[in-house]
Amino acid sequence: MSSNPSPEQSLDKQPPAPQQQPVPPANIHAGFDPHSGQSWLFPVDFVTPDYLPLIVEKTLYHNSLVILPNRFEVSFVAAVVMHNVYRWYPFGKVVFICSNRKATQDQRAACDRLMKFVPSDVVDMALKPHERVRNWATKRAFFITSHTMAGEMARQEAERVAMRKIKLVVIEDPQLDVRAHSAIIQKLTEMGANFRVLCVTTTHGKTVEPAQLKQWHISNIELQWGNPQEKPDEWLMNKKEISNIVTVLGTVMDGLLAELQLLTQRYLANLHACKQIANTSLFETITADHIRQERTRYELSVLTGVVRKNHFEVMRNFHMAEKLVLAHRILARDGVVALMDYFHLQNDALGQADSELTAFLHKVRQGVYTAPHPKFTTLDNFLREFFQQRTSVVAAALRILIVVERTDAVLLVNRILKNIPESKHRCLIDSNYASYVDQFRTGELNVLVVPVEIEPSIELGHTDLVVLFNITDHPLEFLCHIARTRGGQPGAIVTMTTEGPEQEEITEIINNRRMHYYENRDILPIGVDLSDSMVRGSPALIPPGFQPKGRHVLFNRQATTVVEATSSCASPSPTLLPISPQLVVAEKRRVLEVLSDSPATYDAINGCTYYQVMQVPSQPSLVRTPGDKQEAEEAKSPGGGQ
Repeated sequence: MSSNPSPEQSLDKQPPAPQQQPVPPANIHAGFDPHSGQSWLFPVDFVTPDYLPLIVEKTLYHNSLVILPNRFEVSFVAAVVMHNVYRWYPFGKVVFICSNRKATQDQRAACDRLMKFVPSDVVDMALKPHERVRNWATKRAFFITSHTMAGEMARQEAERVAMRKIKLVVIEDPQLDVRAHSAIIQKLTEMGANFRVLCVTTTHGKTVEPAQLKQWHISNIELQWGNPQEKPDEWLMNKKEISNIVTVLGTVMDGLLAELQLLTQRYLANLHACKQIANTSLFETITADHIRQERTRYELSVLTGVVRKNHFEVMRNFHMAEKLVLAHRILARDGVVALMDYFHLQNDALGQADSELTAFLHKVRQGVYTAPHPKFTTLDNFLREFFQQRTSVVAAALRILIVVERTDAVLLVNRILKNIPESKHRCLIDSNYASYVDQFRTGELNVLVVPVEIEPSIELGHTDLVVLFNITDHPLEFLCHIARTRGGQPGAIVTMTTEGPEQEEITEIINNRRMHYYENRDILPIGVDLSDSMVRGSPALIPPGFQPKGRHVLFNRQATTVVEATSSCASPSPTLLPISPQLVVAEKRRVLEVLSDSPATYDAINGCTYYQVMQVPSQPSLVRTPGDKQEAEEAKSPGGGQ
């Protein structure tokens, strides 16, 4: 009689469980577009140094730290690299990170001007938490601050699927917030994302420590100093006197500012009563950035489970306080036109629900003003006096450069110059400025009105007067543009400010301009071997077997299109004809669709790449009209081609 085995014996005799096979790694190149991956694009609409294409090509293959002489070139490289990675991965995501929100807005504007994304794919992540969650799943190009990005990385696991799709992380001035930027890169690596890292900064930035390179996964460094032969900033910024003309606001503007301040104080007092911000007695010390930081801190506390009963009222006060503080700054420094344009672009329901604010805007809109801001009157009187002090022959030979910040200011300055008989002026409000610059050099024009974004890319030669007008948010950039205006030494340099905070701000910058514009020759440690501090190799963003060829592309073909249109006319006009923004956008998209396959040539001996500048042939309209559809149907019908 056989006995049944004990439970212990039966367990011992069981066969060992099969070992679990490791999950094969996911394809890190999934989503790569083989057609777009045949080339990488570089825009030639702007005048750029010869070293920028080579730097862009290296950053596409390696995690790079790029240090360039000025902010324009930094924004240019970031925009070009973002657009190429955006093309290569149609379902991937690119992220631009900076320590402050104003820099993210500037980079987004630079991308729109240089190499535009599809508008529906772009988002500025200065939003509410639930809106950010939705945008991570639907958008592809993100502009976000380092503080907000760190909070997003530490949130729920649900966003990891979207985070793994990130293919490029661009960090501007990474040495300003080393801990946050290092944590972001480390967290993305832990999530399993296969992405490229691009850190960009200027030569007058803070020194980069060797230990930081490994934290940012840097394997390549590109450093380019300013060309001493084309950079007269040592003479201009340290020895040349810069005159500052201060404008008094006047009773009308003071009354509007006082009324707007009372509207803002209501929301600030409510936040102070809820213990969300400190004392609000000194209104001049409160900034929109400060309110934005307090709002972010409150939102993070809500995510931890601390929700106030009046949560909606607190968020409404934060929103309106930030909006009105910024509106007060715009009114004081730019005038009523900029104020109305600001509220028109915002156009939110909370602002329209405030009856007192609506009544104030209606009052401003219906008002009658001699000028949108007293500073425009000051500019008018200054230019008239400047021309009148010179004879007609001398006035015709003058070269005056007026640099402004806002587009509406360009149009208002243009209106002022129309009423000055001695003025032969043009306004550069887009990238098609070649003919106007040539006319300015030859003397056909004596006044150029240039936005702050376009000025670094033009070569003007000798200028008799440089007027820095409308210095609101970019005072450092404005003064830096003086040094970057290539050519002969300009004459008088004048800044125009309003009394109060703007006057104090520009005075401090002018007095301390040595520390602002001397290049930091210790931006990288001297005498230190950085190779041991960098990582070996970078993640492969391009699949094996692909070698994208460089293409120089004319993204904005307005000048070419106009020349073709006017060449058949009997009497061609010497200036370029206007073109609608819709046609410009269509031309940019058309360039992407008709790329040629002619390869670039790489000179391995000299280490140079030679690119072919593409002239895109004329293409049919992208939008088919009803007449086009009827012709297509007739062609398809039997006998339609006869």
